[in-house]
Amino acid sequence: MVLVVSQIRFGTCIGPTFKGEKRCSNCVLLTGRFLSLLCRWPAHAAGGGNLAIRYAGRVMSAAGPRRVPSPARRGPMRFGFHLFMVDPVEFPEIARTADQGGWDSIQVADAPFFPEVISVPYPYTPDGTRFWPLDQPVLDPWVAITAMAMVTERIRFLPSVLRLAVRQPLLEAKSLCSVAAVSGDRVALGVGLAWMPEEFKWLGQDKKTRGARQDEAIQIIRLLLGGGMVEFHGKYYDFDRLIMAPVPKKRIPIYVGGTTTPALRRAARHGDGWISVIHDMSEVEGIVAELNGFRREFGREKEPFDIMMHCPDAESVDDIRRLEDLGVTDLQVTPWSERILAEMGVGAIMQQQPSLEVKLAAIKRYSDEVIAKFA
Repeated sequence: MVLVVSQIRFGTCIGPTFKGEKRCSNCVLLTGRFLSLLCRWPAHAAGGGNLAIRYAGRVMSAAGPRRVPSPARRGPMRFGFHLFMVDPVEFPEIARTADQGGWDSIQVADAPFFPEVISVPYPYTPDGTRFWPLDQPVLDPWVAITAMAMVTERIRFLPSVLRLAVRQPLLEAKSLCSVAAVSGDRVALGVGLAWMPEEFKWLGQDKKTRGARQDEAIQIIRLLLGGGMVEFHGKYYDFDRLIMAPVPKKRIPIYVGGTTTPALRRAARHGDGWISVIHDMSEVEGIVAELNGFRREFGREKEPFDIMMHCPDAESVDDIRRLEDLGVTDLQVTPWSERILAEMGVGAIMQQQPSLEVKLAAIKRYSDEVIAKFA
């Protein structure tokens, strides 16, 4: 893919104009997913200002010459779990135990509210009904992540998924940068479209444009994470030059959720990875192939890309190695699932509502019996 840069600005100075693959002797144009310049333009060097790159009349990157490296595939399978339907009071102790046991990530839910009546079926259950009580406690994800980050040292955290299409991207970028600062950059961003019409209506957003708005929102957040003076002029979001600080010291991955073809395309085009809902192992090969096909379409097949799967039927180490061979980088599990608790000898009643002590024991057991084999 060749990007055409119509104008390059250094403060008030107008630098060279690029058309197609033409380039001047002062700058090197790099094409690909992220556009950056290695600039030796005298006016820029003398003034020390930030640069802005205009592409097709819009500022697509303005982070200056600083480029944050992409996250590399770490090798062995990484393991994480989700804390939905867990008492928030238990979060810190659960996080400490997982941190010590070699877990890679903890995911938290995002739900501003739950309407008493929803006008459409829930999309992720066979009969369209919700599987959680209406008064289920759900913390703001950034508050939950901060609380756990303060009592841990190495494990990372992410909202899964943040309903970005009903949120303001500048404010979410600020929250993400703030959490990155206090956690030592141990945070990632999982994003999704949101599905309840009531969320869009009551939060003042247009559901019909949610996909296009999320595409722009991801670009805005990525732009702001890079630091420096930036601006953005899109169809749905528009702002002039501004700066946000502090910003992360290393690249923060953005993972895109969703199971539809447009969602997979969005992950392949804009994301550093994809987050699944619950899938059987038999579905994984087809999903990975579809994602890889879209990545080739967008010229991103050689870039690092994480695939975070939740496959409850991956019960053995051999099952997990098969997922690893298929390209899955992160396995999301429920360490206190009924099956695992039954193997631990936990009674049927406690399996339904395990205590904190049972959850901690299950986390340690999975660490010792599974995660240790992938270290």
